[in-house]
Amino acid sequence: MNSVNRNCSFAFLCFVLVTSSLFSEDYFRKYTGSIPVKVHYLKSTSTRAMELRGLDTQKGIVYAKMDGGGTIEMELRDLRRQNIDRFEFQWPKSAKTYLKYLANEQYDPRILEALRPEVYKVMRFLEMPFEFLAIHDDCLTYVKALLGMEQFNEAFYLLSRLNLAKLDEFGYREFSEAALELCGKMIAANPDFAKSSRALLQRITIRDDRADHEAYLHLVDSLRRQGMYTDAISEYARLTPIVAKDPSSPLNKILKIWPVYCYVKLYEVYAPAASKDKRYADAAGKMFNSAVQGLKKLDEEPPDRNTNEFSLYKLLRSLIRVQYARQSEARGDTLKAAEYYRQSVLEVTEGIVNARVGLDWLPESLMMAGDAYEKLELFEAAKNVYNQVKVFFPKTKWEKMSMDRLASMPSS
Repeated sequence: MNSVNRNCSFAFLCFVLVTSSLFSEDYFRKYTGSIPVKVHYLKSTSTRAMELRGLDTQKGIVYAKMDGGGTIEMELRDLRRQNIDRFEFQWPKSAKTYLKYLANEQYDPRILEALRPEVYKVMRFLEMPFEFLAIHDDCLTYVKALLGMEQFNEAFYLLSRLNLAKLDEFGYREFSEAALELCGKMIAANPDFAKSSRALLQRITIRDDRADHEAYLHLVDSLRRQGMYTDAISEYARLTPIVAKDPSSPLNKILKIWPVYCYVKLYEVYAPAASKDKRYADAAGKMFNSAVQGLKKLDEEPPDRNTNEFSLYKLLRSLIRVQYARQSEARGDTLKAAEYYRQSVLEVTEGIVNARVGLDWLPESLMMAGDAYEKLELFEAAKNVYNQVKVFFPKTKWEKMSMDRLASMPSS
């Protein structure tokens, strides 16, 4: 029995149910079957034909049928003791030609259709080490082609059923990297794919490697940008202790800031509902308290002024003060509200001075400053900020927001 189907925890079963809406056809089941190989022996130069019928990695058993003989079971961990050097698999001539097309990025959906009956049978044996069955490079070619042709549904179906950790052990980290790339593209294409993408992310091992950390952080940032703040918080929490093993990593500080930012944004979502319905008050309070407590920890050891993270830290302090200002307004305390708005301007402006244009959070910082200037009725200052946003961030949502704010401001 194929271990692809056996290694299913409850979480993975739920995962498969979630993905059914993405991909309805089960190619592993549709194209099940044996593959023909030649057996090379350690103590003989002769070879013998064999059919590999299945692989059960939990039991460590390879199921096969000898040419002209019966069914046999071989212990995967002891193939050498069984006088087996390796299994040689040859793709059918047409399949080999199609794989060369894909390797050269000559993409055509008809090639995928022609290859599927062979590829999915072969991929059932990917958990056999390369030294015994050299199929991994060709299977990887197919996976990369799916991404290159933007066949995201099939790529998701396929990668979610592979044992990515085992392939990492074999030196084929490229399968996990393909899964990371896929998740990023899916999240960017449609926020509704965030939940299923996260399930695939959990199957990817994050190594003690800075390149891995950067790639994973980029993915989690995409969740945050899509407004998936709860999901982002969970993934930041997964990455943080792994990166912390490297005290000199440049990611340590920003991984402490982004979760706090996400709590503020969640509070912004809950607060309007809480003002109308008390049922949301507890949730809103928890989000705000988490943000405030997180900021207090950051205040104990803030980022250095000469770092990019300093301007994000200052944006966060400004966001918190804006919330204090709105809470004061709701209580009718306009003087205190004005003081908090003034503080928010000071905080965010201090961060902007030290920021560079390419930073992810700079446009939001500028919009924050403009909004606070408006609240303080410093309209010329607000206009200057919004005009900066138009200049530095054309053809983005920030340009549209700044133009809308400019249009709504009183004439001088």
